[in-house]
Amino acid sequence: MITKITTAHKATKGTAIATYFDDATAVAFKNGETIINSFDESDGVHFIKQGFVKACSSSQDGHVNLLLIHKAGEFIPLPWALDGNRTTSLSYVAVGDAMVAKSSKDKLRTAMSSNIMLTQEILNQAVNVIAIYAQRIQTLEFRSARGRVIAELLFLAERFGRHAGSNIIITAPITHQDIADSINMTRETASRAIESLFVEELLAQANHLFVILDSAKLRAALS
Repeated sequence: MITKITTAHKATKGTAIATYFDDATAVAFKNGETIINSFDESDGVHFIKQGFVKACSSSQDGHVNLLLIHKAGEFIPLPWALDGNRTTSLSYVAVGDAMVAKSSKDKLRTAMSSNIMLTQEILNQAVNVIAIYAQRIQTLEFRSARGRVIAELLFLAERFGRHAGSNIIITAPITHQDIADSINMTRETASRAIESLFVEELLAQANHLFVILDSAKLRAALS
């Protein structure tokens, strides 16, 4: 039985980062709307108060690479905020409905110089991003489409999973195309691997969300 859940994700209150952005004006974005364009310098540091935002790059042939999905409580663009580069080289796009608050980079960096807790939380986010990219490299090491898809689903379950009985619901509204874009694969190839997991009753969907029905068997399928 698959338990019905909602997808509203809000930033955890009480953190130093959330407190810093309390007075900032929040702006709502619809699914697919671009928050930051890769070709333009960001107009500020954006804190995700609600929803999800994906970081994407595009190749010269127009292929989209999904590098990372950010969740509520994180801010973007993290590298730009810390290293001072003019552009992010990435586009940030709302996944589902999202709400973000904005601050200037200079104001944030000034606050970091006097707020140790804020600095620590931002550094923790930076370390977490590095760990996610390391996991992404490990996922791409699988040679088969099935292996890559399973590894990506297990990673998404670890990052966004919510237990509902014996099921793990991936609460980010991920699509077949998102999975394909994140593991360097065509949508058709990724969809075939996903459909095979449906047939084997290792994976399902409820309310447009992926649901892992048996994480132990899904992990065992990697071998």
